[in-house]
Amino acid sequence: MSVAILIKFKSTDRAPLYISVATQGEYHGVWLSAAEKLGLKWVPLFEDGPVVDVSDLPTLLDEFRQLRDALAGSPKNDAILEHIDLILEEFSRLDLTEVSRISIG
Repeated sequence: MSVAILIKFKSTDRAPLYISVATQGEYHGVWLSAAEKLGLKWVPLFEDGPVVDVSDLPTLLDEFRQLRDALAGSPKNDAILEHIDLILEEFSRLDLTEVSRISIG
């Protein structure tokens, strides 16, 4: 199993965007423990499949950045850091007025 983000758009002509986050093992072994130490709100909920309102997206993206900062400096986390960068890049390309739903699980 894995954790992923599914973004649906208001336009029915546009296909949903699927963004891989982490494998289940990586999520539990790295993401979750770091998120709990940082006191993050959203990242610990990923496994439960939260729906993130577009208005909460800045908070979610800030959590990704905090997690990235906390994991930086250790070569064993290089692949995770690159993946977080890709997630942030995907979100930066979105026009939030076109997004209807963001699900994570």
